[in-house]
Amino acid sequence: METIISRNPSTGATLATLDKTPVEIIPTLLAKAREAQKKWALISPKDRYQYFVNAREYILDHLEEIAELICKENGKPKLEAIVNDILPTLELMTHYGKSAADLLKDKPIHMRVMKHKKSYLQYWPKGVIAVIAPWNYPFSIPMGEIVLAMLAGNAVLFKPSEITPLIGMKIFEIFEQACFPKDLIQVIMGDGAQGSALVKSKVDKIFFTGSVATGKRVMASASENLTPVILELGGKDPMVVLEDADLDFATSAALWGGFSNSGQACASVERIIIHENIHDKFVFLLKEKLAKLHHGAKPGEGDLGVATYEKQKAIYEDQLKELNPSTSTVVTGGKFSSDKTYLEPTIITNPPNSHSCPLENMKVYTDETFGPVVAITTFKTISEAVEKANHNNYGLLASVIAKNTAVAETVARQIEAGSVLINEVIYTHGLSETPWGGLKDSGFGKVHSDSGFYEFLNVRHIHKEAWWAPRFKSLWWFPYTEHQLGMFKYFMGFMFRKSWTQRLKNLPPMISEFIQMIKKEKRL
Repeated sequence: METIISRNPSTGATLATLDKTPVEIIPTLLAKAREAQKKWALISPKDRYQYFVNAREYILDHLEEIAELICKENGKPKLEAIVNDILPTLELMTHYGKSAADLLKDKPIHMRVMKHKKSYLQYWPKGVIAVIAPWNYPFSIPMGEIVLAMLAGNAVLFKPSEITPLIGMKIFEIFEQACFPKDLIQVIMGDGAQGSALVKSKVDKIFFTGSVATGKRVMASASENLTPVILELGGKDPMVVLEDADLDFATSAALWGGFSNSGQACASVERIIIHENIHDKFVFLLKEKLAKLHHGAKPGEGDLGVATYEKQKAIYEDQLKELNPSTSTVVTGGKFSSDKTYLEPTIITNPPNSHSCPLENMKVYTDETFGPVVAITTFKTISEAVEKANHNNYGLLASVIAKNTAVAETVARQIEAGSVLINEVIYTHGLSETPWGGLKDSGFGKVHSDSGFYEFLNVRHIHKEAWWAPRFKSLWWFPYTEHQLGMFKYFMGFMFRKSWTQRLKNLPPMISEFIQMIKKEKRL
């Protein structure tokens, strides 16, 4: 049996060795999930929610244990494990547990012309959802998708990252201990081979979070079965700091936005675009605040975590290798710790008196770092700031920092990103009510929010006659006649002419043609 190894990224110690799921049994797991889903879909949304109440209680009862596991396997500080991973999960369970019944109700469609007809939308579960999760938020990201999927009436095949498999097993344990129906959620352990087999298995929808390169492979493979996909990929997220910004507030936002979870978030602030008049003061204050943060002696302690994924360090090295005094200034950081477990938090900016902005042509500014590095450039005008913010292949999240929120909102409405936060950074992924998803190379589709909930549902349009309406043959049915043609021509003039005088001129001949058509063809 092939295995994967869970390691503590802070120490390198082996936490556990787990068997990979044999790829040949994935179709069997899918078949079991389909059977479980059929029964689950018959349960009312209100009764489904009671299962999640039990799951919520189990999480709260084992809060310390879950948080410590996240710290050990992912390497983030304990506060971040609780606030960024566990808290959003509890809120999403609660909000959508209570909202699911209303969201699943039939939605009427207003009929502007066909008043004698009634249309509505009816929703039903997709079936079996594949959730392929990342290692950076190994609890909150998959839980957000699993919870909405099952509240909507689906079953789930869940593949956690091979970097954080124990957290994946803990998620399964939560649902098992909350007495969810057997086979409704199943965990697939493994790496790319298992992920590829899952994508090809003819599930009903795939939710993938990860790199752009892997996302493209997922989409290509899924297309063979026309399996719909939601892709939540990378980001190179800008923060625009306007000239009127409070520098204490702005630097605190940049500090947390750039260095929480050691910058290992697709929504991390990686580019700071700041007005040239406040650049020097901003950089000085940000460096001063960064110097006060520290790594803990043990997993979960301190302000800063470690590099979770060993291969990510090669990306840091590659981007830092490109830097030199003529193109950039390393204000602080830029080196690995003596034990190579983390990159020192790094601030990079343009050289003094530079006007050519060479930093903007370098990988550290154009490519996703996914680490504790922020690259700072300046702007003179708002249009220049917007242009720099949009000059990137990604479009996930952006921030605008300013005292004048009206001006900030004007800037926000021009930035090409799925979410733009004013005087805030990163955190809206943790808000169950707000949609999360990007543009361009950041992927497509939404998770969280009502929009995200509907991603887990099929929609059926049903159209029928109103209860009060007499039944008659539609006016556009065969046989086609001259009176029928004339009636529709006058009808369009009556409905759509700009002038009401012109509209009313079409009414008498329209009625006349209608009467002639009815007399000859007996359609009513």
